[in-house]
Amino acid sequence: MAIAERGINGPFRGKVGSIVGYTLNGQNVMRSVGRRTRPFTELELLNQAKMKVTSEFLMPIKPFVKFGFRTEAPEGSRIGAFQLAQSQVRKHALEIDPEGNPFVNPAKVLISKGSLERPLNCSVTAEGDRLFLRWDYLNRGGYDRLLTLAYDGDSFRFFRDLGAERRSGEDTWDLRGLDLLEQPLHVYAAFRHTMTGEISDSVYCGAIGPSVPSAPDTGRSRPQTPPVPPNPPSGQYALTFPDQ
Repeated sequence: MAIAERGINGPFRGKVGSIVGYTLNGQNVMRSVGRRTRPFTELELLNQAKMKVTSEFLMPIKPFVKFGFRTEAPEGSRIGAFQLAQSQVRKHALEIDPEGNPFVNPAKVLISKGSLERPLNCSVTAEGDRLFLRWDYLNRGGYDRLLTLAYDGDSFRFFRDLGAERRSGEDTWDLRGLDLLEQPLHVYAAFRHTMTGEISDSVYCGAIGPSVPSAPDTGRSRPQTPPVPPNPPSGQYALTFPDQ
């Protein structure tokens, strides 16, 4: 069923027969849904598998990547922010395992894209219930603020859009539940300008978790100790855990 929002001659939202109507970035869009009769080829099946693993990786963090790609999809564009994030993963972050199955390489994923200078030589280490992020500062954009995402590719996802200033060269992020991790926690960082809304491409800082080094060897890694879960500080969003 579809809803005619402006009468019979106006745009509609929903499905009428094989036609689907919806709004994308302020534009009314219609598309047809075809019916397949012949078997899929191997190449088509591989493409479907690529789309599936891309969606499985990005859907749990959809609000965050939409925020990160929003400047690349202004109102009136025909491609949305989330679609741009999906395209980036399909083009640059998909790999094929020895059995011929596609998978997402988290180190090649972007969670934001923009014109600002991205974090330089960013690394992450863990100590107890805290993550320590460090980067190089080159005396440019000193008041840009750090944006971070910690994500295990499944249910643990923690986003912060207002971290330290670029000129500080480091930031401390209090998290709870790091001792509950069952798989690597991938950490991404970017910078954004709080006045203009401009943002940088994200960078992959490293992974924290079981049997995974806390960061590339920078000579500044910290020992991990059992965390004591604190209350989440303000400015952080959407922390969930796998069912126990």
